[in-house]
Amino acid sequence: MANDRDHFESYRAQTLAKHTILEKYIFAFFNVLKNANKNLVYIDGFAGRGFYTSETGERFDGSPIRALRAIASSDDLATRVSTILIEKDAALAKDLRESVAEFYKANPKMREPQVAQGTFASELTSALDSLDARGVRLAPTFLFVDPCGVAGASFEAIRRFMANDSCELLLFFNIDGVRRIVGLKEEMGTTLAELLGSQQRAAELVAAVAACPTPARKEECIVRFYDALIRKETGAAFVTMFRVENEERRVTSHYLIHVTKHAMGFRIMKDVMWDAGKSDEGMGGLALEQASLTDEPMLIRARWEGVKAHVEKELLAGPRRVSHFYETLVMEPSNRLCEKAYRRALLELEAEGKIVVLAKDRSGAVAAARRAGTLAKDYYVRRA
Repeated sequence: MANDRDHFESYRAQTLAKHTILEKYIFAFFNVLKNANKNLVYIDGFAGRGFYTSETGERFDGSPIRALRAIASSDDLATRVSTILIEKDAALAKDLRESVAEFYKANPKMREPQVAQGTFASELTSALDSLDARGVRLAPTFLFVDPCGVAGASFEAIRRFMANDSCELLLFFNIDGVRRIVGLKEEMGTTLAELLGSQQRAAELVAAVAACPTPARKEECIVRFYDALIRKETGAAFVTMFRVENEERRVTSHYLIHVTKHAMGFRIMKDVMWDAGKSDEGMGGLALEQASLTDEPMLIRARWEGVKAHVEKELLAGPRRVSHFYETLVMEPSNRLCEKAYRRALLELEAEGKIVVLAKDRSGAVAAARRAGTLAKDYYVRRA
C-alpha cells in the first residue's frame, strides 16, 4: 500500500497523457449518448486520492477530478452522469472523499459523486450483482481501470461489465510488470491469472512468451494475447492500443487500451489519442515516445512515408471520396490510423503534387487556396 501512496507523489508525462485522453474522450462519449439516455455512469476503478503532488509541492488533479471536471463542464452531462470512484486504500480513500467533496461543493448542479472504499473487483461485482437482483440493466457506462502495477485489474470483473450494452473500458495495461511476472514462471503467484481470467490462460501466455526469441517478439506476444482474449470474451470488435514508452529506456512501459463495441467510439478515441501522442517524427500518433525523444537526436524513419504510400495505394483503383479515408477506412477494426492522420497525409501529398483534389461533383480540380487549405470529406481525390 505504501507503494500505491508513493505513486501520487509525482506527476509524470505519461500520467498527463492518459488523463488528457480520459478527460477528452469521456466528454465526447457522454455527449454522443446523452440525447438517448437520461442516466449515464462513470466508474474509476483505482481512483487514488484525487490529486498528485510534485517534488516542488505543486498539486495536480488526478483522474477522478479530471473526469468530474469534464462532466461538470456541461449542464446536460452534470444532470445525467453518475460517478462511482473506487479506492481500496483507506488513507487514499479519505483524501479522495475530501477532494471530491470540495469539487462537488463548487459544482452543486451535478449529481453527487459516490466514493466506495474497496477493491475494484469486489465493488464492481457487488454493483452488478445488485442490478441483477433488481432486474435492472446497467446504464451506458465508461470504466477507467488504472492500477498501480498489475494486481487488481480483474479480467472477470471487466468481462462481466462489458457484457452490458453501450459500456466501454479504458485500461492502463502495465506490460513492463507483466513481463516481470511472466519471467517468474512457477513463482509468479495469482496476479497474472487474475489479469487474464484463469490460471490456464496464465500458463498459456508464459509458454507462448518463452517460445519468443527476442524481447520485441515477447512484447508482441503479450499484447496480441490480451487483445485476442478481450475481443473474444467481451465481443468488442474495436480495441485501440496507445503505447507508452519508458522515460529513460526505449522499451514499452504501458499500453493504454480502449475497448468498445461501437465504431464511432473507436473513431473518436483514435483522434483523441493522436493528439496526445508524440513520436520521434515530430507528430502525434498512437504512442507517447519519451526516451527516444530526449536521449538522442530525432531519427529518420519511413513510418509516416508509409502512411502516405498507403493513401496512394488506395487511389490506384481511381478517384476516391475523401470520406473513404475519414470514415470508411478509419472505422475498420484493424486500422490504427485516425481521421487527422489521413487529413495530414492527403494535404501533404497534394502539396507534393502527387494527388489532385477534385470538386464535390468531380467536375474539376480545386486548388488548396480555394479551400483555405482544408479538405472536407465530400471532396474527391485522385492520383496526379
